[in-house]
Amino acid sequence: MPSWSDIALTTSSKVKLLHAWWIAARGARKLPDRADLDPADIKSLMPNLLISEAERDPFRIRYRLVGTRVVGLTGFDFTGRYLDELGPPETTQHWLDCYLAVYQSGTPIYGSVTEPTLSGDTFTYEFGIFPLTRGGQTVEQFVSVEDYFGFQLTSAQLLPWSTS
Repeated sequence: MPSWSDIALTTSSKVKLLHAWWIAARGARKLPDRADLDPADIKSLMPNLLISEAERDPFRIRYRLVGTRVVGLTGFDFTGRYLDELGPPETTQHWLDCYLAVYQSGTPIYGSVTEPTLSGDTFTYEFGIFPLTRGGQTVEQFVSVEDYFGFQLTSAQLLPWSTS
């Protein structure tokens, strides 16, 4: 799962739109606050958004909101679940590493994921993970977006994580 820190390498209009919101929301601060996130400002992204929070010691990610498009693709709503509960460690570790990098650096990360399908094909999507504070100076939460580029796949057409 390749990832990068330069928004210029991203082709997704959804990731670029969330990046623009994040830059505007933080203003002169290092990070925007979760209270700055008004769904009306990014209404078109809501189906593709995830809001999660960091837990320390051990570092874990808990999903607070999972957009309807993400639910449609994955086949279940994992709101309230932990990242490490969603699949085998060899799959979830890549995501955990991305969140940890954002958590430690306080800067967004972007990337792409290629998933195998049952038909033997693959599809690739892009993501962006953006740090948020909660009334302080440190990263407490994340707002993320996944752009499936119009793919209409569902979880029934993807290889399950446990077998891929």
